[in-house]
Amino acid sequence: MSVAFSPLGSRLLLGSTNGGINVYHLTGVRAASAAEAMRRYVNAKVVLIGEGTVGKTSLAHRLIEDRYVVCDRTHGMNVWPLDLTLPPDAALQREALLWDLAGQEDYRLIHRLFLEETGLALLLINPQKDDPFAEAGDWLKALETASAPERRVPRLLVFSQIDVGGMKIGNAKIERFREQHGFAGWLATSAKTGEHCSDTENGGKPSKLRQMIADHIPWSTLPWAATPRLLAELKKAVMTIGDTTDIRLLRLPELTQRLEQALPGERFGESDVRTAVTLLANHGLVRPLKFGDLVLLRPELLNGYAGAIIRAARAHRDEIGCVPEAEIYGPGFDFTGVDRLSRPDEELLLRAMVQTFLDHSLCIAEDTPQGRHLVFPSQYRREKDIPWEPDVFVSYTFSGEWQTVWTTLVVRLWYSQEFEHKELWRNAAEFQSSRGQLLGLKIDNRQGEGQATISLFFDVKTPDELKVIFIEYVHRHLAKFACDVTRDRRYVCLECGKPVIDLDTVRKRLEAGKDFIFCQGCDEQVPLIDFIEQRLKSDPVARRILHMEETATRELDTQALEQILIGHVMAVCGEANQIFRPVTMFDHGIDGEVEFKADDGQASGQKVYVQLKSGNSYLRTRQRDGREVFDVRNDRHLAYWINQPVDVYLVIRQTDERSGQETIRWMNVTRYLKNRKDKTSRQIVFEGERLDMQAVWKLRDRFCPPARR
Repeated sequence: MSVAFSPLGSRLLLGSTNGGINVYHLTGVRAASAAEAMRRYVNAKVVLIGEGTVGKTSLAHRLIEDRYVVCDRTHGMNVWPLDLTLPPDAALQREALLWDLAGQEDYRLIHRLFLEETGLALLLINPQKDDPFAEAGDWLKALETASAPERRVPRLLVFSQIDVGGMKIGNAKIERFREQHGFAGWLATSAKTGEHCSDTENGGKPSKLRQMIADHIPWSTLPWAATPRLLAELKKAVMTIGDTTDIRLLRLPELTQRLEQALPGERFGESDVRTAVTLLANHGLVRPLKFGDLVLLRPELLNGYAGAIIRAARAHRDEIGCVPEAEIYGPGFDFTGVDRLSRPDEELLLRAMVQTFLDHSLCIAEDTPQGRHLVFPSQYRREKDIPWEPDVFVSYTFSGEWQTVWTTLVVRLWYSQEFEHKELWRNAAEFQSSRGQLLGLKIDNRQGEGQATISLFFDVKTPDELKVIFIEYVHRHLAKFACDVTRDRRYVCLECGKPVIDLDTVRKRLEAGKDFIFCQGCDEQVPLIDFIEQRLKSDPVARRILHMEETATRELDTQALEQILIGHVMAVCGEANQIFRPVTMFDHGIDGEVEFKADDGQASGQKVYVQLKSGNSYLRTRQRDGREVFDVRNDRHLAYWINQPVDVYLVIRQTDERSGQETIRWMNVTRYLKNRKDKTSRQIVFEGERLDMQAVWKLRDRFCPPARR
């Protein structure tokens, strides 16, 4: 199904796959005047990439401010508006933003989230290095992996810091590299002297680098949006607030109020502001959080926080790539170098950050006796140390950002619940069957080439059917997340036991449809299409893989939704100027507490507990009377909720599958259980009210009634 709105916003068009088109007239919608100016808006993301200390940030300051700034290493990323000299276009509003991505390994895992929709990439190279292109392949493959398969991102090759010692690399080598990797051009620059990057040094005209950027942005192929004049004004005002004030995180109603002050002559409502925010979010310029109706005006801040969390995981004293989740939210966590928010806003953003990790399968949230830990497979430092080299059964060589590919593979296998978890290392992961049979993977990455190889190995006792499931799951994951995937199956002669070592010939014979190869030891035929190869593409295996994917997605979504619901309760309580604290009382069915403030603004000691549930499956409609019912799965919770020193509230978040509208309601489950006649039933008739600021204040007034004030 395809959906489109008319230019004036008064009609909705729905096109179905059977060729039918339905047109709906939208009532209650303020249509744009036919005479109102309508322009297309295009935003070009110009991204600086390259290894750390290559001078990206200094070059960015030269382009933005035309001055030399000595910079320490960038933590996360920076984003600036980039002025370009462009020919006038009455129908097209063109803007460019310069994105400066940190080059350190801490940030590689998260960079892919920000490389999407790149309009032009500038790869910076240090020309004084003996091998200046050593890390270039990794960056280029990360760029290709993050882009749509049908779209190749235009790129320029920029040599930096030539004031240090000039160019130590010849033009012929540069031209070979440029042609091999599809660069539109190259340029030598110095942010310190301004050579080729300073407008002032160029007599006040656009520098050569600035002009190259303007000439190579593919404006005609970038996504655009039709923007009425009012929407364009709102968009501009939102960007101004983010660029010129210290305000980073706002609730949408607060943002609307500030825009009303900034644009006193305009008439608009909250729905118009929401549309403007959506437009900006589509270009990565703001980021609506998935809870609390919050808008992050500086989305690049997420990158800095993410890098600090990943850095802490890698620094774990046992080298196991994890960090306790509770420590992330604590005031003592090390966020050195991060552009930080105020503490209340920071806690909300950190919840959104963890939710983002889970949404993109970048970490495992594992519950342990010491609390929940976030486990990052890519940040393990322990090497696989075993006395024997496992016999590789099949291997896959691929291009792309290997950390992301490897991490998402291990995380989704972990959550698929098809295999039990055994052990993780920096370069390997082992799973096992319910009978203890080994299924493992290991990875070898080739730094600078943008390539890596994942090899699969098994116990001799591992059944072929389990091997098939494991192999096909890995195969499909790489087909989805990696580029240029090649597969090399290992074979052993059944007659003499000699391995077939000519993998290139094996690959070519399989591609040609041949079903055997001659053994180099005994000249017997070695079958290439064995039971495993026959089963890989079978329907039962495909259904099993689909079930594993659905399970992994469901489990990750459940944990991400937990973060969203906690964030919403935190945001609502913060808006009501009350206190919310997550607590660890899972065995008691309690996830947090709300403490109310007295009139003097101090904590009163009066509180309620909350049990948080996020998802449509928690409530069902009872057939006999049509009432909503929550089924308690653990009998102990019934007793716990009744016997707690304070009342327990059940909070449930649901999403309308058609509109996507979210509703969050709560009810006093302790009072319900005490008052009902059937004390043993696991069914709770849910009659919750909307959880918002007014609901929190209403409950607060019960603890601090007017007579006591």
